[in-house]
Amino acid sequence: MLYTVVGGGFIALGLAIGWYGIRPLAVVKRVLRANVHDPNEVTDTGSFVVCRGVVNESSEILTAPFTGLRCLGFEFEVTERQPFGIGIPWFQAHLDDGVATRPFTLDGPTGSLDIVPSARRFALDTESTVITVNASETPPERIQRFVDVRDELEPVARWVRMFPGLGTRRYTERRIAPGEEYLVAGRTERQQNEVVLVGDLVITDRSPRRFAFTRLRSAVFPTVIALVFVAAGFGGIVL
Repeated sequence: MLYTVVGGGFIALGLAIGWYGIRPLAVVKRVLRANVHDPNEVTDTGSFVVCRGVVNESSEILTAPFTGLRCLGFEFEVTERQPFGIGIPWFQAHLDDGVATRPFTLDGPTGSLDIVPSARRFALDTESTVITVNASETPPERIQRFVDVRDELEPVARWVRMFPGLGTRRYTERRIAPGEEYLVAGRTERQQNEVVLVGDLVITDRSPRRFAFTRLRSAVFPTVIALVFVAAGFGGIVL
């Protein structure tokens, strides 16, 4: 009975990890199959479209948390090398993350399209800036100010600093840089008599094929972990 309960728990956990890993792949096929349009060519509402253009601000400009660069949206993540995580010492434990975004325009040769990302499910498939700070190092001034105002970020534990290599933190930042070219994909809506791209959008600085490859590569590890948990769960039930 105990093996059955534990096995069921492993299977449920494996399925949850698997869903987390493969969920970002749901949109990949649609991006690959769609034609890439100029922003001025988008006129239909309620359709999935893929556009390429240069992004520019239409309202407030933001400041990225770690680099201090001007941007139209960003996401960040802070991880720390710890001896636990999911049971393997060299994995980064999640400490903190967040996003910020504002509406912006996607400009083409003869027109533009308003982009309104959803802050609730905002994610970027763009190049990451990673700042690594060893446990014994003093963080750069901007990162130190960031850490000071985040309740989630406590100092590295003293016992962690005793082990070489542990306690190293990675401050990862992805952002939308004004004046740069991006590929944006999502569903269109009509707002104030204008067609806009809204909601859970794909925003990437890569080609459709490179975007698909990056997402597929990111899904490999959680999928393998999910299969291990599911297999262990079934093994426990059979025993």
